[in-house]
Amino acid sequence: AVVSTQSTGGIKHILTGVQHGTVTLMVDDKPHEVTTLRVDTDTDGRHAEVEFTTDFQLDAARRDLTINAMSVDVDGTLYDYFDGMLHLEKKQVLFVGDPVERIAEDYLRILRYFRFYGRIAVEGALWDERTISAIDKHKAGLQQISRERIWLEMQKIIVGKQVKEILQKMKSLNLFPLINLSDKFNIEDLTSQHSIARVSEIRSATMLSYAFKAVEDFTKLRKAWKMSMDEEYIGQFVIKHRNETELKYFQDLLVDTPKHCRHKFHMGFKELCLSRGSSDENLMKTLTDWNVPEYPLRGDQVIKHLSLPRGPLVYKYVTLGKNKWKESHFSLSGDEVLTFLTDEYNKSKR
Repeated sequence: AVVSTQSTGGIKHILTGVQHGTVTLMVDDKPHEVTTLRVDTDTDGRHAEVEFTTDFQLDAARRDLTINAMSVDVDGTLYDYFDGMLHLEKKQVLFVGDPVERIAEDYLRILRYFRFYGRIAVEGALWDERTISAIDKHKAGLQQISRERIWLEMQKIIVGKQVKEILQKMKSLNLFPLINLSDKFNIEDLTSQHSIARVSEIRSATMLSYAFKAVEDFTKLRKAWKMSMDEEYIGQFVIKHRNETELKYFQDLLVDTPKHCRHKFHMGFKELCLSRGSSDENLMKTLTDWNVPEYPLRGDQVIKHLSLPRGPLVYKYVTLGKNKWKESHFSLSGDEVLTFLTDEYNKSKR
């Protein structure tokens, strides 16, 4: 009915989840999801078979949390069958009905609970023991959830509020091994950086990288959670360079980065600066605005000038020359670098 109505109205629609009654309407080039009222007829912890209905209360009853089970009509009348507004006012995050049943319908709701806890609950709030008990009972179900869906939820938890309290609770419930988090995942390091980072402006992978001391440990999780290649690059960049603060260090890195890769360098550098808070504002602006100089020599010029044979000596003297140029703050000309290399080469033959 939605599709036929919008077709006659000239609104473009996309059948994003038609088997579950969901279509996306494009209004002013912006997507708006419209979903038919439904009830679950069968669930297995990951997927649900649904049946369409016209009863708003039945549709609300299949929602995960009471705060997500409210609806408003076109006149602004609130329909709240499970005290969602009361729980919202009290900063409580509770499941609709029996949390054991709700979690068994979709085990990802365990992580959704923690995600919404971070958004709604106040610092130091007491955990709902009935909910925590239900999570503990059904936690093994997380192994059935696709790693992509795990990452989608963890992204929001990591850059959300109450992150330390949430991660500690998850760890105490032994959820970490079920979602590929090893003992190399350091809550203290992540949350310490979280407190100074410009969290609302950075990617979750940036924040996540602070939980690891070694690139390989982050990369292992990246593969398990099937993060994007950009997320992998950012995480590795932050781990490798997060203790560096000098402009010259990053200038040297940038001139050594091939031109076709510099957009990625700037992406990683920006994320690093934002993750370190306002103290890096000047550093970020200066390097971003910097006109990157080009090294004035090519390898073949060094080979010809020194009459070098093909082999490891070529790499040695090309690298030596570029390092000398960088030490000069990129001021040496090509001829000056060649003069330096000639002296070094002659010394080596004595």
